[in-house]
Amino acid sequence: MPTLLAPVALAALVALAIPLLIHLARRTEQRRTDFAALRWLRAKPRPRQRPRFEEWPLLIVRLLLLAMLALWLARPVTPAAADLRPRVYVVPGLAATTATPGLGQSAGGHWLAPGFPPLDSPAPTGTVPVASLVRQLDSELPPGVAVRILVPAMIEGADAQRPRLSRKVDWRVVSGRMAAPRFTPVAPTILAIRAAPGRRDTRYLAAVASAWTTDGTSPDIAPLTAPLPGTATTLAWLNGGTMPAKLVAWVRRGGTAIIPADMAAPPGPDSIAARDALDHVFLRVMPLGEGRIFRITVPLAPTTLPALVEPDFPDRLLEAIRPVAAPARADAAQLTPETGAAPTFRAAPLREWRDILALVMAALFLLERWLATRRRRWVGP
Repeated sequence: MPTLLAPVALAALVALAIPLLIHLARRTEQRRTDFAALRWLRAKPRPRQRPRFEEWPLLIVRLLLLAMLALWLARPVTPAAADLRPRVYVVPGLAATTATPGLGQSAGGHWLAPGFPPLDSPAPTGTVPVASLVRQLDSELPPGVAVRILVPAMIEGADAQRPRLSRKVDWRVVSGRMAAPRFTPVAPTILAIRAAPGRRDTRYLAAVASAWTTDGTSPDIAPLTAPLPGTATTLAWLNGGTMPAKLVAWVRRGGTAIIPADMAAPPGPDSIAARDALDHVFLRVMPLGEGRIFRITVPLAPTTLPALVEPDFPDRLLEAIRPVAAPARADAAQLTPETGAAPTFRAAPLREWRDILALVMAALFLLERWLATRRRRWVGP
């Protein structure tokens, strides 16, 4: 149904009175004819005449031009018609011909890949995030559209959560195989230390930094005034009080910081990151911006943390700090989408009619100029 984005602009319709007043006040050209005998007649009052509009075609064109201008300012729009035809999606790695029997009256087949390219285009290469793309198409398709998804028996590119959609999809497992993901070696974790003078806990984390070093280089241990390392390096900041602003900004940019128990972290929700052999929590983690803050909950001393002097403490601390990648391979049957999610479909963009109205106004303007300047115009008596 058409609607107006700026209905207040219709107030410009009052300008329609301008051509009416002009045509009332300004009569068309009249020719004067003198008769010699009339000069001797006594002047009498002229009879009253009713208001009369002349040159009706020109008046109508001018009124239409102003009306179109007011409508153009009001920005009329109409919603685009939703395409409710069924959809068929094929996971890359399968043959495009597997979707042929199910196309029927559908809107055509598409690859389940970023951008959802049509099946007649080359098959996308590499691993695609299947679960994420399924959620995306569910949010972009209008409610009521039937969806069929053809998948292989083993899904590459799954995430840790089963898709939950607002509609029931036809999830079909067919023969085929997705491209295996490329193996990305895990970069070694490097620990740099910035410590205040006289901190006794520096030697314990220095031993951890040496254990994490695989190339034999000396750990980066410096005073608090030293420059901060890159965000790819884990940083232990050993000092009391509150976190300095430069350290907070460094974490927000994606850094990982370890702070002692006598340093206060910015307010925010945290969770348990590690426990000792007695099931006591000694490390908590809090997200901050794009980075993380690990706060040691007890003083770094063997009396308060006996695990500190155990040989496997560096490995246990590394396991707690290093992010764990979620499994990306899953059985297609176990990844069948569930229903029950709230619809998140966003209506198609509205179609504006300003371009068409602009063309109509241009045509009316040319017609108005032709009617106003033509040689053979109506001439009054």
